[in-house]
Amino acid sequence: MATSIAFRISRAGAPGWLSAPYRLLIRTSLFLALAAGFSIGLYLVVGFALGVPMAASTPALIQVHGQVQALGFVALFIMAVGVQLFPRFHSNRLEQPAQVSLGGLLLALGIVLRLVGQPLLPPAPLRPAIVVGSGVLELVGVLLAVQAFAKVVRGGVQPAPGGWRALLPATMATSLLLALLLNLYACLQLADGPLVVPFAQDEALTHLQLWGFASSMVLAVSGRIYPRFLLLRPTRDGLLKIALSMWAVGSLGLPIVWLTAAEVPLLRAAAALAQLLGAALFVVGLRLYEPPVRQSGMPHVTTPTRRWARAAYALLLAACAADFGAALAEASGVPISVTQLSAARHLLAQGFLMTVIIYMAARILPGYSGYMMHKPRLLAGLVWTVLVGAVLRGGAELTGGYAPGWGGVVALGGTLGVAAFVVFAVGLWRTTSQAPGS
Repeated sequence: MATSIAFRISRAGAPGWLSAPYRLLIRTSLFLALAAGFSIGLYLVVGFALGVPMAASTPALIQVHGQVQALGFVALFIMAVGVQLFPRFHSNRLEQPAQVSLGGLLLALGIVLRLVGQPLLPPAPLRPAIVVGSGVLELVGVLLAVQAFAKVVRGGVQPAPGGWRALLPATMATSLLLALLLNLYACLQLADGPLVVPFAQDEALTHLQLWGFASSMVLAVSGRIYPRFLLLRPTRDGLLKIALSMWAVGSLGLPIVWLTAAEVPLLRAAAALAQLLGAALFVVGLRLYEPPVRQSGMPHVTTPTRRWARAAYALLLAACAADFGAALAEASGVPISVTQLSAARHLLAQGFLMTVIIYMAARILPGYSGYMMHKPRLLAGLVWTVLVGAVLRGGAELTGGYAPGWGGVVALGGTLGVAAFVVFAVGLWRTTSQAPGS
């Protein structure tokens, strides 16, 4: 289906606004994040913290919130940034920008349908068609964009990565495809009447999206950009080879365990340990925490970015450790709450992914990077607000959840993250029109 749609686009031509995917998709991702992802998340976290009576559809809203953030914001944002990065990395132009735009819009439409359809209490008459249409549109939209990007990679002057260097791309691609197929299967299940996807299946889906795809993408970009940009010492390739192998085992192994042996926490602990060791060996192999090879000619740019990268990766390690600790505790007979399980996800999403998105956008995205170059205090404030919020939220969820006293800390951490993102989104929205080819 994706190939047929792509052929029709190339034959018929496309409107001019579809030929500028960067601006279109950046703004679409920000709109979905603000209008649905972060707003629903803030409603949920504050409501739970204050003990406000919640609607009957709240369990569905929790899952919808996760899907809006994972696909509607993070995946769509990565798609938009890919319009800028893939041609640079591979010294090849994007021949079909309209196809990327269409793919992103189909993905966004699928997210909107999921947002509307899943919270409808069964047996709403249109609910089955809406949720199934959501899964189909998300799958087709991503495949369209991936097909356009694949042509950039295949036609580039640099050879495709081989050997152990292909581990991250393979982990990303496998995780993304499995996530899309599992998401479609979940939509088919929802069409039969349940309000929510089974818990273990939802955990597997979220892990594929946030760890296997999004975090692997960040690791790939870090390995490509950080050594030169942050003036790191030469990488230890032997350690990176082991790190990426273990990261792949954790990224794919944990979802498999959730789907096939969720009642065996020891297996989850083993997969989570592989992910933790992979992340730890990656930062050691990248030499992120070692002194730089020399002083930067632009210390006001390089030095704070190195500091933020170290803090973000520390929270990645904390997220991996929280995942491992929860599984190990459960294997030891210690009861684990759903809130404690979600702590790892929030440490990853807010503390790692959102932090990296903000400071890397301020350094490499056209328009926004020039804008933030003159606002170093604002950038530092945004990054540290997100990091502090993630520590407060993740730490409180691990320690006390929404128990009296702890719920307020969880809500404060989440609110700090939302506030920082709103400021970031407004600045990025205003400056995307300044980007070349936007």
